Amino acid sequence: MDISTFASLALATLVFVLSPGPANLAVLVTSARDGFRSGFFLAIGEVIGALFYLVIALFSLSALAHVLGPVMTYIKLGGALYLIYLGYKQFTHKTVVMNNPDHKRTPIKQIMVGFLINGTNPKLVVFYLSFLPLFVELENLTPLISTQIVLTVGLTLLSGISLVCLMGQQLKKLMVHTKNAQRINRISGLVMMGVGVSIARS
Repeated sequence: MDISTFASLALATLVFVLSPGPANLAVLVTSARDGFRSGFFLAIGEVIGALFYLVIALFSLSALAHVLGPVMTYIKLGGALYLIYLGYKQFTHKTVVMNNPDHKRTPIKQIMVGFLINGTNPKLVVFYLSFLPLFVELENLTPLISTQIVLTVGLTLLSGISLVCLMGQQLKKLMVHTKNAQRINRISGLVMMGVGVSIARS
């Protein structure tokens, strides 16, 4: 692959990551509620989840994914239920204390939640298998090209979703008022539950 192909892949990935969706919305409201750092760790988890399916697509393991369909279904439902549970806890959280470490999830927990959002969505395999052939023939992939694609997509995803974190950070200024904080807290819970329902229905 030449530089222009990688540039096209990066641009297409950036457009994809900035498109409205549950993953972006989750990062946005998390950054608005807990700040850039918390949203960024959530984003890292989402990127890891997305790259997990990218690697599957690159190695043309769609047949294996089909064989493991029942297992993937249980994984998807388990992740969806956990996200709904987290959303419910957030929605019913009565006391909102900003910049309180006890209120925020740890970086590891944020990464795990982010991974669940994308890592329990097997449809990403189908997306990548239809998206990647626009730039490279999967059957002619080499380990070097595969590594370059993973790095290109991964860095672009992280860069794009970091912009979403910055947008959420600006919304955080509204959190100085208790009513605004409670509203965003509830919106955050609804978004997380919505993401869980969306994954369960996919």
